[in-house]
Amino acid sequence: MKQVKENLYHTPFILWLVLIIITSAYSLSGCSRQLDASLHEDARHNTDRVKEVPGASFLGLEVIPLQMSAQEEFYKASGWVSDSEVLYISNNSENTSLLYLYNLLTGKKKLLYKSEHPIIAAEVSPKKEKVLIHSSASDKGILTVIDFSGRALYSVDIESYELTFEWNPYDENLLVISAFSEEWDFSTHLLDLRESNMKELHLPEPFVRWITEDVLAYQQWDEDGISLKAPLKAVSVSGEGSETLFEEVYQFDSIGRYLLTIQVENGENPGFGLYSFTRDGGIAVAEFTAPFLTSYSGWVVPYYDLIEDEKVFMYFRAKEQGEADLYNGGFDLLSYDLGAKKEEMIFSELSNEPLSCSPSGKMCLYGFQLERVLNIETKEIIELVK
Repeated sequence: MKQVKENLYHTPFILWLVLIIITSAYSLSGCSRQLDASLHEDARHNTDRVKEVPGASFLGLEVIPLQMSAQEEFYKASGWVSDSEVLYISNNSENTSLLYLYNLLTGKKKLLYKSEHPIIAAEVSPKKEKVLIHSSASDKGILTVIDFSGRALYSVDIESYELTFEWNPYDENLLVISAFSEEWDFSTHLLDLRESNMKELHLPEPFVRWITEDVLAYQQWDEDGISLKAPLKAVSVSGEGSETLFEEVYQFDSIGRYLLTIQVENGENPGFGLYSFTRDGGIAVAEFTAPFLTSYSGWVVPYYDLIEDEKVFMYFRAKEQGEADLYNGGFDLLSYDLGAKKEEMIFSELSNEPLSCSPSGKMCLYGFQLERVLNIETKEIIELVK
C-alpha cells in the first residue's frame, strides 16, 4: 500500500478484468468504500479469531489510535512514510476527500491534500519524498503528484474507467500508468516528472512491473486466457525487443529492487507454491515453499510485503492445503530473512488480509482498509481508528 499498498499479484488477463470490475464498483459505492490496491487473490475468512488489544508500545512509546471527527469518516490507510508516520484517506460531510499524514506516536496529523472528487488511492514514492494521488471523476481518472508540504508537482486527467500505476524504484521521477476504458481496452503511458510530460508506451500487456531503471516485466498470456501460467517477459520502455526471463510463472511481483516469481509445483509437492527471489538482473537470492489453497480461478496466493532495507519478506501462510471456500484453519504471519534463509512465526490464527509494513519492519498495517496496526515486537494488534 503499500500500499501497498495491494497490498498484487498477477493472474490471467480475464481474471484481472473481473477483479478490477469488482473493486471499481465497490470503490464508487460511497464513503464506506473498500478499494484494495493489492492484486493478491482474496481469501476472506472469519476475523473473530483475532483478539484486539487496547494499547501497545513501540520503542517504549505508546501507539496513539487515530480519532475521527463527527464530520469525517475513515476510508483507508495508504502505507508508511516513516517508521512512525502513515498516510490515510477520509471523507467528510461536504463530499470532500482528504489525505492526511498521521504520526502514530504523537497523535498529530497534517492535511496534505483535499479533493472534490473521491480519492481512490495514494501511494508514497520509493524514496518517501512524493505521493501519487488517484482521484476519480465520472469518466476520467485524475493523477496528482505532491510533495510532503502539500505542493502539487504534477497533475493530469486521463480518460479512463480504471487506472493502475507503478513507481520506478530506481528513478522515482518515472511512473508507468495503464488506463482502461469501460470496454477494457487499455493504453499504457510513461510519466516523467522531471520533464513534466507523459507519453504513450506500446506494450503487449497492461500489468507491468519495473525490474531495472528502463526495463519492465510482464506475463505474456495466451489470447484464449485458459492457461493459469505464462512466460515472464522483459521489455524496455521504448518497446523495442523482449526476452523471456522464466518460461512458466503463476504470478510475479517487483518489490523494490527484488523480483518475486511464484510457481505452483506439480512434482513431489503438488499444490505447494514456490516463492523465488532474484535481483540485479537475475541473481538468485532465496526461495521457499508454502501450501496453497485452491479456488475456482486457480490457487490463492496470500497477502505479503517485503521490507527491502532489512531484506525480510513478511507473508501469510495457510496451515495446510485445501479449498479456499471450505478452509477455516486461519493463516500464520511469518517473516523470512532473505539473507539468513531463516523464517520466524510472528502471529498465528489471523485472516488473509492486506499487509503494509514500516521501513524497519517493527510495525505493519493490516486489514482490507489497513485499519489495524500489528506490533511485530510485542505481538499486539491495535485498531488504527479509535
